[in-house]
Amino acid sequence: MKKLPHIEITELFLVKADWNRTFTGKIVRETDEDGLSTVRGSVVVNEGKIWSAADTQDELGNNLDDICTMKLDKDLHGDAGVRTTVAETTFFMN
Repeated sequence: MKKLPHIEITELFLVKADWNRTFTGKIVRETDEDGLSTVRGSVVVNEGKIWSAADTQDELGNNLDDICTMKLDKDLHGDAGVRTTVAETTFFMN
């Protein structure tokens, strides 16, 4: 019996702040035990990674476009914020 190669298909999409600042991300589609579908997406924007989840691909795209714009234009996560060290590990205080 011939063994088939392991192939993994990845669905990619475009996240944009505007037409000159675009980034390629990855979509993961899941269905829970109740049959409800969820779409998750993540993309690297400059030095950071943004992600979101939604019920539809359109909603996910809008969420990630908005987060991308906030990251690039509004300095989202630009402030390191308050941190504390516990057992020699630094934690961000939400």
